[in-house]
Amino acid sequence: MHVAFRKIMLINPSADIRLWEPHSENLGLGYLAAVLRQLGYQVIILDASLFRLGVSATLKRIRDQQPDVIGFRLLEVNMPYAIDLVVRLRREGYSGHITAGGPVATMMESEILKLVPGLDSLMVGEGEETLPELLAALNSSGSPRPSGDPFTRILGLCYREGDVIRANGPRPLIENLDALPFPSRDTLPHILRWGRLPMLITSRGCDGYCVFCCPAAMHTKSPGPKWRSRSAGNIVDEIEDLQRRYNVSHLDFLDDNFFGCGEVGVRRAWDFIEELRRRDLRIKFSIECRVDNVVDEDLFKALRDAGCVEVRLGVESGVQRILDRYGKGTTVEQNREVLLKLKEWGMPVKIGFIPFDPTISFEELTQNAEFLRSVGNPEAFNYNKIRVAVGTPLERMFEKEGRLTKPKPWMRDYTFDNQTVAFLWKVVQGYAMAKRAALQLADGWKVGLADLQALLRGERIG
Repeated sequence: MHVAFRKIMLINPSADIRLWEPHSENLGLGYLAAVLRQLGYQVIILDASLFRLGVSATLKRIRDQQPDVIGFRLLEVNMPYAIDLVVRLRREGYSGHITAGGPVATMMESEILKLVPGLDSLMVGEGEETLPELLAALNSSGSPRPSGDPFTRILGLCYREGDVIRANGPRPLIENLDALPFPSRDTLPHILRWGRLPMLITSRGCDGYCVFCCPAAMHTKSPGPKWRSRSAGNIVDEIEDLQRRYNVSHLDFLDDNFFGCGEVGVRRAWDFIEELRRRDLRIKFSIECRVDNVVDEDLFKALRDAGCVEVRLGVESGVQRILDRYGKGTTVEQNREVLLKLKEWGMPVKIGFIPFDPTISFEELTQNAEFLRSVGNPEAFNYNKIRVAVGTPLERMFEKEGRLTKPKPWMRDYTFDNQTVAFLWKVVQGYAMAKRAALQLADGWKVGLADLQALLRGERIG
């Protein structure tokens, strides 16, 4: 059979970021690329956000490559750029198939196709099975526009058929993650040259019920277990592969929850530790989990001894009312005890903390400050006001409370009840932006120097 659509370009569009923003690999695109390459497709990964390519520069890359199919990753922060890219591609006469996936595509589905007429289809949920089926159907039909069979049978696909938008229903979550190939690492040499950490995904999902969690809301749209794990052997196989090919010695585990829920996740953690010992692998790694996963002292000390150098915890608040409001299922005292325990066990911690909620009072803000002081003011990987993602239970809560605003079709915001709190948020936001700008500028100099050194060695940049 003649394959008409064999050259695929997967694009992570630039986001609305003025200065250098620390980035790492886009493993979502890496997994898609790896699956397609196994099937014989030619795949180009274009991480325009990583390389800070604007719309014009991204369009030039597309023109140079002339892909048969383009796939965009849609996030709230890159939607304006993605829309502009699609509009300009169609205006310039691009006639290939354009699809998209990611959080915004999953949560908004047909609304995005109405908003962006140049898009032909969307992948809802995990795309490693949906995208190959879409490409096979395009090749079977010989047309870049979906129509009739076999497109109607592709679960997880939302597509435009003439003037009609069709949604085929959800695709079950992938349960056997070991069956997936290791993600393609096209951008990893740049990441390592810039002194940043490569990432690795050992599991998908989380069994928590936090009302603000976008990944959890995405997974509820597809049937299947919400937390799925790779086996210890499969994880360590990838670590060995990264060490052999890239001399990697420090990894960041990008799981929503390294332990999942219950004995299965704990057993897997022990298996992982034993597998590292058996192969005599020496690495550093960081994990993320829930506060209520921190129970077994022996397990965490064993992880520390195996190379775990950081635990990230979603603590979120030092106010019980707010923890209950977010559906955290934890208490302030439990948060405090766990943070102090990890410190006692010699395990460095970073916390996610959300001090600003639209209903919070000034007195509760001081409770948050007192809580942070009581646990030694740990470093935060997230310190912000509560963020409202489309399709989350939090969005529905705020809408019911009459406080939800919609600055853009894909964005949600809100107003504060207390004007003093609103003013303090602006002060904190201004300080945080200034601090981030300084850090970004310093990081930009570091990256620029690394690129200059690479150019002098004759290496290709970007």
